Amino acid sequence: MAERRYGEDEVREIFSLATTGDARDPSLPAEADGLTLDELQRIAEQVGIEPARVAHAAARLDARGSPAPVRRSFGLPIGVSRVVDLPRAPTDREWELLVSQFRTTFETQGETTTTGGLREWSVGSLHISVEPTEHGEQLRLTTLKEDALILNGFSALMGSMSVIMGTVVATAGKTGKVLPVMAMFGGMALFSFGANLVRLPGWARKRERQMETLAEYAVKLLSGPQAPE
Repeated sequence: MAERRYGEDEVREIFSLATTGDARDPSLPAEADGLTLDELQRIAEQVGIEPARVAHAAARLDARGSPAPVRRSFGLPIGVSRVVDLPRAPTDREWELLVSQFRTTFETQGETTTTGGLREWSVGSLHISVEPTEHGEQLRLTTLKEDALILNGFSALMGSMSVIMGTVVATAGKTGKVLPVMAMFGGMALFSFGANLVRLPGWARKRERQMETLAEYAVKLLSGPQAPE
């Protein structure tokens, strides 16, 4: 198997985790294919960072899994997801511990279902599942901000109505009412879009942090000895 290579953004994250905010900034060579863990550790030694801390930071980064491309509507984030490979399948007891962590993180009870080798916890459009793959098990976390999608649709509708109604009023010869009509529908469109513009970036960042934390927790839990049934 080819050795794992870390891209530029991943390297920055690893050194950030390894130094916990330390101001030391190692000079990194330009490598088109990324850097291996051994190469990162050698660079760390040169600037006084313990290689073990770099290895631990890389393990934490790997445990977070891979975020899928953010789903967007009108350029705004409305869907976040992440997939992480698990060391093994959870026992019933470990699944209960995971569900407890899901409930604590999202502050809601949610519902659990089990179908064959697939276990899922969900609430609304938020779904977290442990599912089998060709090579083992993986944790999949997905969420969609459905009300934001609806609000963006309403904003687009009101924007279209502003143009249509303005045209109708102008065609009727009531030019003095064109601007007030367009302002009314256009204002509703801007208000709807503005509400999403303010709240969605923060919502997406929060969900990404929550998913990272849960992915790390799941990998750590399942890296140890199996919990008794």
